[in-house]
Amino acid sequence: MKLAKTIIIAAASLMAFAAVPATANSSVTSEMSVLTDKKPAKKAKAEIRDVHFHVHLHCANCVKKVQENIAFEKGVKDLKVSLEDQAVDIKYDASKTSEEALKSAIEALGYPVSEHGGAGHEHGHHHE
Repeated sequence: MKLAKTIIIAAASLMAFAAVPATANSSVTSEMSVLTDKKPAKKAKAEIRDVHFHVHLHCANCVKKVQENIAFEKGVKDLKVSLEDQAVDIKYDASKTSEEALKSAIEALGYPVSEHGGAGHEHGHHHE
């Protein structure tokens, strides 16, 4: 019952607004458009880049660890981790992250990174 009363009051308010002369009504409309036409601050345009890292991965758990952590790094759009190729390919938004930041994030997981392939696993990392 209370809801029906609210709907009736709202409908009556709309009808009253519609009954206001066009000149008064248009000033309200123009004030509203000034409020709603403001565009949000322009965001930096996404600059999507690709990077390929050679990463020494031992097994499927290494791949899973990289996938689960790097996928959530800021700016990462796509991620492919290959145990067979010992590679991590990342598509990222350069306005949100950098190649260096992504490299550091992988290294923070315990995997040395080389952009050109060939870097071995220097220290005694293995699975937890």
